[in-house]
Parts: sequence; C-alpha cells; structure tokens
Amino acid sequence: MRIIAVHLLNDRSGSPLVLRQSLAVLAEAGYGIDLLTATPGEPGFLSDLPGVTLHPLAYRWSASQWRTLLNFALVQLAVFWKVLLLARPGYVVYVNSLLPAGAALAARCRGARVVYHLHEVSLRPAPLRRLLCAVAQRTAHQLLCVSEHVRTTLALPVAEQEVVYNSLAPSFIAEANTASLPYASPRPFVVLMACSLRDYKGVPEFFALARSLPEMSFELVLNASPAALADYTARHSVPNNLKLFPATADMHPHYHRAAVVVNLSRPDEWVETFGMTILEGLAYGRPVIVPPVGGVAEVNVHTHTGFAINGRDLGALQHALRLLHRNGPVYARMAAAARKRAATFGPERFAEQVLRTFGLLLPLAPKMVSEPAAAVTQPVYTPRPALA
Repeated sequence: MRIIAVHLLNDRSGSPLVLRQSLAVLAEAGYGIDLLTATPGEPGFLSDLPGVTLHPLAYRWSASQWRTLLNFALVQLAVFWKVLLLARPGYVVYVNSLLPAGAALAARCRGARVVYHLHEVSLRPAPLRRLLCAVAQRTAHQLLCVSEHVRTTLALPVAEQEVVYNSLAPSFIAEANTASLPYASPRPFVVLMACSLRDYKGVPEFFALARSLPEMSFELVLNASPAALADYTARHSVPNNLKLFPATADMHPHYHRAAVVVNLSRPDEWVETFGMTILEGLAYGRPVIVPPVGGVAEVNVHTHTGFAINGRDLGALQHALRLLHRNGPVYARMAAAARKRAATFGPERFAEQVLRTFGLLLPLAPKMVSEPAAAVTQPVYTPRPALA
C-alpha cells in the first residue's frame, strides 16, 4: 500500500514546506511514497526527499494570468492520467492544497482514499475557487486544515476534518535557539518582512512605513528573482533605510538581525491562512506585527507576542514600532513571550496528527511503525502568489 502525494509547484513557499515535513514523517514511519510535482526553476522544498519516488510534472507559474490558467488546465490533465496509472484501491492520494483537483478525481476513479491538506482561501478567480472547492467536497475522505480560519472559511461539508497547525523543523528551532534573546530592544533596530512581490502582500505599505521611520532600518526579502527585483526597484523609489533581497535559501541571517518581524498583507485582498515567517520570527524571540484576521492572527497573541494591526493603518504601525524601539521592558517581555509561543507549535504534535490521519486510512503493519519523525531541514519559507 502506498501514498501518492501531489503538489503542483515545487518552490520555497509555505505549502510545499509543510508537505515536505508531512512526507518526512510518513516516510520515516515506513510508508511507500510517490510524489508528483513540478520544479521549473531552482530546487524547492520537495527536491531530494529521501524515501520518496519523484514523478516530475510540466508546470510553471506565469506573470500572465491567462497563460497561468492554461498551464493550470493542462497540468490537471497530466495529473489525472498519472494518478490514474499509479493509484490502486486501498492507496491514499495526498492532495496538497486545493489546486491538484485532477489527482482527487483520478483517485476516486481508482477507488483510492483522498486526503486534502488545505492551505489557502484566497484563490482567484472566484469561479475557479468554487470549482476546486466543489471537487474537494465531493472527493475528500479527510481534510487537514492549517488553521481554524481555513476550516471555517472554506466550510466544506466533509465529515472528517482536523486542524493541523504548521510546525518548525527541529533544525530550524536549533538554529533559532542559538540567537540570544534580547532583554532590551536591539540596535540597530531592524524591521523584517518576507513575502511575494505583490502589492496585496503589503509591499507598498512596507515602503511607506520605512519612509516614515527613518530612525529604524528595514529589510524586505521577496520571493522573486534578482532580475524581477531589479525591475521593481527601477520603477519605484526605495527609501534609504530599506534594503531589498531576492529569494534566498537561508533566512537565518535576516532573523538574527531582526528586532521585529511583520506581515502587512491586506485583509481585504489576501487573508493569510497561517504565516510561517511569523512563526519563524517568534522562534527567534522577535515580537511580530500581523493583520488582525486570518490564520496568522491565531499564531500571534495580540499585545503579548506582538500586535494585530491592519497594514494600511500607518499611524498604528508607527506607534507599535516606536513602543518596541524605545521601551526596553516592553520589548523584553514580548520577546520572551514570542519564543514561548513558538514552542507550542512543536514538530512532535504535527507528526502525531499526520500519522494518526494516515494510519486510520492506510494502517501499517505493527512491525513497521516507528516513532514519529519530527521534521526535516527547513531552508527558507517565502510566500507565493495564487495558482502557483
């Protein structure tokens, strides 16, 4: 009996990172795993997974929405036929995100069980989102949701559902623990954000925030190539106290330098469903600023580990950052609380929930069951645009 995992685009964004952790847990437990995914550029989180048989897909994201939709339609056909050939009754097809709908349909045709791991709620265009949700609710035997926000917002009428919060890999936690915990706001005071190069992720707001607080330093790590970053900076005025960085395989230096980690996604355009960069910042003992809605608000505890502020409220953002910058005791209290909060999203709980879900659908022979694998190495998470 095997698990067939399907994820469309293998990059360094949140959903393939979480799938990598799940597959590491399942492979360590003794499951045979096939993985269908596309890696059009640099290696992503799903590259070089031990114990996993890779089946490459021909798929890439495009800046043109119409070309992306065409590629998306074609990859659905490819996924459908590949799963149809691989799946057998009793297998489990593990569909990561709503996007690989063709895999779920093929699994049902072959009498296989279907597990969806749901990360997103803001898919566009809206008719496509409705179609993908309809496929999921008609094919899924089990839903895993990365936050309560995802579960309640999608509200899919599937009997078996569970919230499985994302976790950090032990290797990331070990590196974060090497960072000294500041008991006064650090100098220089660096405000860090990592996101896709999209306005709805709050990039213009971050620029404006940097301009308004010249006494602080700002770093923006974008899920974009150096060429795309150069094109963007040629068209926009970059404040003197703001440094821009392209996608990187190692975010640790940024977290070491950071005093605060922020997410400024616009709640009316893009609701964050979890917020891995925020969890990573908390693990480093950095207070955070996040939107007041979505899964990211479940990670942060307002006024305890950071603040919940709409990214368009420049005055409130300035007030919060100045408080953390100038008030050492407040900063120290939030920094300590941040690290404690991150510890509640431990890899052990994540592994336990994943193994329980798949164990009910695809039991292992008793001699094959091992202790839950905590997770795997975690280079960097950078959020990606829809339909990626």
